[in-house]
Amino acid sequence: MDSSTGPQRPMELRLSDDGLYAAHMRGKDLAVFWKLAAERKEIDLERLKTNGLKTIKFAPTQRYDPDGPFAEKERRLLTHQGVSVAVWKFHPLEQLAEIQNIEPESLYVDFGGSENEIIVFHNWNTKMTIYSLSSERSMVIKSPKMAHPLGYGYRPKTRQFAILLKPETSDILTIHEFQSYGLINRTVLPTIDAQGLKWSPDGKWIAVWDIAIAGTKVLIFTADGQLFRTYTNTSGPEDENDTGVRQIEWSPALGHSATSEILAVSKVNGNIDLLRTRTFSSSTTLSHVFQIESTAPRIWREKYMNALGDAEYVETSSSSAFSMSADSSSGTPRSASTMTFNADGTLLATVDSAKSNVVWIWSLDGTPGLTSALVHEQPVRQLAWHPSTSQLLINAITNNLPSVRYWSPHSPPVIARVPTKKCDSGRYEVKWLTVPDQRYLDEPSGDYIHDSPFWFGSNEEWVVGYLSEEGDAAYFRVINSIVNSQ
Repeated sequence: MDSSTGPQRPMELRLSDDGLYAAHMRGKDLAVFWKLAAERKEIDLERLKTNGLKTIKFAPTQRYDPDGPFAEKERRLLTHQGVSVAVWKFHPLEQLAEIQNIEPESLYVDFGGSENEIIVFHNWNTKMTIYSLSSERSMVIKSPKMAHPLGYGYRPKTRQFAILLKPETSDILTIHEFQSYGLINRTVLPTIDAQGLKWSPDGKWIAVWDIAIAGTKVLIFTADGQLFRTYTNTSGPEDENDTGVRQIEWSPALGHSATSEILAVSKVNGNIDLLRTRTFSSSTTLSHVFQIESTAPRIWREKYMNALGDAEYVETSSSSAFSMSADSSSGTPRSASTMTFNADGTLLATVDSAKSNVVWIWSLDGTPGLTSALVHEQPVRQLAWHPSTSQLLINAITNNLPSVRYWSPHSPPVIARVPTKKCDSGRYEVKWLTVPDQRYLDEPSGDYIHDSPFWFGSNEEWVVGYLSEEGDAAYFRVINSIVNSQ
């Protein structure tokens, strides 16, 4: 949703990370919406000075304590137009600051370590500039490796900055102080081509992984940039079957000590190694090569009910489900193209690139194992766990009716049609609202699936609503909608 669009296409609707605000261009006006989970949404409009809008982005809200000093009126939004970046505040919508004379071909623009910082990655990755709105000064870091969030990151809570650099032939990791960006540490990496870095949610570790042709190699650094462990293939570096790492994902920071306990490493051979963060050694390997057993987990298969495209899940045998997987004979290398933990880290949902129509749900309580799988007619585009409970929205590409798929460990999965404009590409997006609102339950019976609204939409129209049940069927109840138009 953060990629820019062409000149003949309306700018996509942008959502804040908690889903409570939305923004897009309405003609020449910047339109910001809020109170979206209420019966009547609010809107602010502001005419922009110039055309050529490239980017709209909200400042991250997860950095702030909702009960602390960060109030709604302090939210920020940026717009990138041509050679300038403007920062806006809400209630009312007003421009707070403007950065001019930005290179016209800048690759990436976003907020930095706070709502008062803007970062700009310049053309050809020659440099990254950090603009401070409070001090009105700028700082430069030369030769960033990539103009992408995988190439840099801010430490949770304390906001120290880590970035991958590529000044010549070697990858370099540097760590910088918050706000001043003074250098804490600089390390030349033993990598062929580092693919990204990720801070652990507890802020204790930085993980960097190498390109797949290097074999399995994940480097674990302490928060100040000291190399702590190197995770490699347990069979040895000369193993010809070691096809390397596709991606990594940390489990949430939980418990009294707020610790991230698992680092999941997706391998190109289709396996996922689960590393316990006490030692960063592999405790379990999950395999997408399903072994058919008499004690198989619950397998659900999508089935179309009529010619209109209404669908439902039916329980099926494992042999039937996996024999019809869409990409089973495509020859695509197996790896987890999607990998996401639920809110408490007890479940992991994955999509295997060689069978992109199947969602695998693994239980990590006790001995990890497959707890359920859902097989669809088309590739799965997106998985979205509820921010605080074990409820999963599954978004599959569909050329039929717009519909959302829902799974939880407490009830059979359901498919609900969404009353929104049909997208010709079949590519929709889903996003939970972070704050649940009890006002939208079906009272007084309490006949509902969950109490959190969520977004569903495409470039044409977005709707926010919730799922409810009537008998054996699930329905999407619309609270608000936003039609995207120039």
